[in-house]
Amino acid sequence: MASGDAAHLARLRAQILNSKDLPTIPVLLARILAVVDGEHSSARELVDVMQRDQALTGRVLRLANSGFFGFSRQVATLPRAVMILGFSTVRSLALGVKIWEAMRGRDGLSLTELWEHSALVGAAARLIARRVRAADPEEIFTAGLLHDVGRAVLNLRFPAEYAAVASTTGPDRLERERAAFGIDHTQAGAWLAEAWSLPQSIVEAAACHHDPVTPGTPLGSAVIVNLANRLVHWTDLDGGAIEPDAERLLQGVGGGLSLTAWVEIAVLLQGQKGDLREFFGAES
Repeated sequence: MASGDAAHLARLRAQILNSKDLPTIPVLLARILAVVDGEHSSARELVDVMQRDQALTGRVLRLANSGFFGFSRQVATLPRAVMILGFSTVRSLALGVKIWEAMRGRDGLSLTELWEHSALVGAAARLIARRVRAADPEEIFTAGLLHDVGRAVLNLRFPAEYAAVASTTGPDRLERERAAFGIDHTQAGAWLAEAWSLPQSIVEAAACHHDPVTPGTPLGSAVIVNLANRLVHWTDLDGGAIEPDAERLLQGVGGGLSLTAWVEIAVLLQGQKGDLREFFGAES
């Protein structure tokens, strides 16, 4: 990259991230991240932090008792949820909820639509990771959940302008974002994730989820989120129809992710839509 281009991007980054329209990292989220990053952090510390937010605790318990995880036993307390679901699962849910809450917009982009899509991509990435055994399913769930956070960033920073841009889908939207703001939402999301010291898997998923996927590409965390994003866009989870683009993509993907495997995953996702909508969209 030429020095002039680098300087231009640095100025854009400062203009966007330092804007009064963007929130600073919430105190509770910073504490959750500190627990996540702590070398000797315990489940007890995570519970202590999360219990300061009754709405967050309620959401986690609601999802824990839904069909999403498939447990038959009632989960009545946060420590019980951590014990049954696991430290990494509860941590992932907490990170996702608090980041999306912080990015809630006022105008322009429908956060409900974006939240529901992002939740489905996170769930799809989690199921794909389990199928191909190439990444930690709970870590990749968070990365998938937050892959589109750059759209919320641009909406908060440029609400009127982004309302028009957000009405388009696919590659054309990326081009219109670049034309309007000098960057697209993948760059904006990566910048926010870096500025807030989010896990590297989230930074990479935000930055790379529209990159081309070629046959033989190793199925790492960012690539799985990329695939999940495309496949969710190209699949009618209610009607069962899968677009030809998805079939072509899956023909070149190895690691056990075939069209048959995706059909099975899509059936599971369809059953999880209601639980995800209630969990991630209830307060948007």
